[in-house]
Amino acid sequence: MGTLSRIAAAAVACAVAAVAVVLVIGDSTPTHAVQPSRTLTLRTSFAPPAAQFGDRVVARVVVLADRFVLDARHLRITAGVAPLSQLATPQITRADRGRLAVVTYEVPAVCIDERCLGGKSPRRLRLPAVHVEAPRLDGGVLRATAGWPALELRGRVTAADLASGRPAFRADRSLPAVSYRISPHTLATLLDVIAALLAVAGVAWAARQIAVLVRRRRALDTRSELERAVALVREAEMRPSGDRRRAVGLLARILRTRDAPLAREAGDLAWSRPKPAAADLAALADRAGGEGRSP
Repeated sequence: MGTLSRIAAAAVACAVAAVAVVLVIGDSTPTHAVQPSRTLTLRTSFAPPAAQFGDRVVARVVVLADRFVLDARHLRITAGVAPLSQLATPQITRADRGRLAVVTYEVPAVCIDERCLGGKSPRRLRLPAVHVEAPRLDGGVLRATAGWPALELRGRVTAADLASGRPAFRADRSLPAVSYRISPHTLATLLDVIAALLAVAGVAWAARQIAVLVRRRRALDTRSELERAVALVREAEMRPSGDRRRAVGLLARILRTRDAPLAREAGDLAWSRPKPAAADLAALADRAGGEGRSP
């Protein structure tokens, strides 16, 4: 075996020995040997750390809890963002990193209150402290408190904007001269004349309607009930069968007290089949008309 072969074999043997040592140490080292720095740790921040009036800001709380000491599933976070205005419900995410439980609490907010504004310089806003409660696995409750970092808020209007003078108008602010297609006085007179004409026309139309009613009342039908029924029968000769039946039926009802046989004949004709003939209506009207002329 040459020198190079012996060197390669020695290197492979060292590598195998190193892997074996790592595996033995890894198997013999318990997981809880990685200890957190504290049982309950709070970290607060803003994203972004500085904002302008009306900008969206996310207030974030990160809680690190030892899962071997605390019940991280029932961890309770109390964090207020006033005077910021909360935009939505808090978002809570949970993740495990070895024996650490990482709980992230995020609240989107915005500054739309005058208390968020400072004077000429930006305002450093501080929110109320964050409180966290976590039940211990062996009983009791562990509490922790942390403050927020200062949130720098700036206004959108600078002092230079406020110090500017009166803005110059680029357009003519004087009102143009008033002009009319027709003068107001002439228009008022014309409207008065039209109103008077409409009033006269209304009175004339009402008078005409009254005259028509008077003439109709004077021209009332003076014929007897039997004469009107006979006239309806004569008019129905040229009309459909339904009108013929109704006219003859009316004549039959009137003749009941005057001429019973003729009334029965008229009733039979009213319901005759297939329909009352025009010649039969004419003959009945002639006979009934004679009844109307008899003393």
